[in-house]
Amino acid sequence: MFGGGNMFSYFMLALATFAWGGAFVAAKMVVTELHPLVAAVARFWLAFLCLIPFMLWKERGKAGVALKDWPVLIFLGFSGIFLYNVLFFNGLRISAAMDGSLLVACGPVLTAILSALVLQERLNFRQAMGFLVSLCGVVVIVTKGVPSALLVWDINPGDIMLTCSALTWSFYSVGGKVVMKRLSPVVSTTYAMGIGAAMLTLAAIPQLTENPFANMTQTSVVGLGYLAVIASALSFVLWFEGIKRVGAGKASIFQNIVPLSGALLSILLLGEKLQAFHPIGALLILGGVYMVTKPARAPKAAVTGGVRQSSQEI
Repeated sequence: MFGGGNMFSYFMLALATFAWGGAFVAAKMVVTELHPLVAAVARFWLAFLCLIPFMLWKERGKAGVALKDWPVLIFLGFSGIFLYNVLFFNGLRISAAMDGSLLVACGPVLTAILSALVLQERLNFRQAMGFLVSLCGVVVIVTKGVPSALLVWDINPGDIMLTCSALTWSFYSVGGKVVMKRLSPVVSTTYAMGIGAAMLTLAAIPQLTENPFANMTQTSVVGLGYLAVIASALSFVLWFEGIKRVGAGKASIFQNIVPLSGALLSILLLGEKLQAFHPIGALLILGGVYMVTKPARAPKAAVTGGVRQSSQEI
C-alpha cells in the first residue's frame, strides 16, 4: 500500500491530519484570551482570504457557482463553519483539548448514519454495530469512565458541545456529498468558509465592538495563525491533494491520526494528564470508526466471454 511512489502523498495526508489534531490545542490556547465567537471570526476570515487565491489558481475560471447551488453552500456555511465552530470553541473553553479531539473522532460514524438516513446510502449490520461501539466510546469519554454519571447528568457541558460539534460536521459532510457532485472540493469549501465567516461576524457584533484583540499575547496570536493558515487553509489543500493522488479510501485511514495527535499534543503542550478512561474511550471510538468505514469485500472477478471483469470501487 505505502509504495515509494506515493510516499509524498501519504506524507501530505499525515501532515494534514496531524495539524487538525493540533487545532484542539491551539483553540484551547486562543479561547483563554479571546471570546469564542471572536476567535472563530478571525480564524475563518483569515482562512477564507488564504483560500481565495488558491481557488482562483486551481480552478482557472471554473470557480463560479450556479443559483441552484447557493442553498446547499449556505447550509454548509451554517453547519460546518458557523454552528460547528460555535460549539467547538465554546466547548474547548471548559473542556480538555484531549477530550475534544477524542470525541470529535466519532464524526465519520455519525456521517455514515446521516448518509443512510438522508441520502439512502446502505448501512449494513457491521456498520450499525460500529455505531454502537463508537457511541460507547463517547459515553466513556463524556462520563470520564463512570457511565453512572449519566443517571444524574454529572457531565461537563463542554463535552456535550464538542460531541454536538461532531454531529454538525456530519451534516456538513453529507451536504458536501450533494454539492460536490457539481462543484470541486476547493470551490465548495472556500465559499462555505466565506459564508460561515459572515454568519459568525453577525453573531459576534457585540463582542467585536469591545476591542476584543487588545489583550492578545504572542501565544494566542500564534495559535490563531495556526488555526487559520495551517489547520484550515493549508491542511485543506494538503488533504484534497493527497486524496486526488491516492484515493479517498486510502486517505480515510489517516483520519485516525487526528485524535491521536490531539491527545499527544495536549499532553506535551498543555500539560493535560492521560487518564485511564482516555485510551479505553479512544479504542472504542476508533474501533467503531473502523467497523463503519472499512470497505465491503469486493466480489470476486467474473469471467464473461473470455474477458475478465471486476467490480468498480466508487
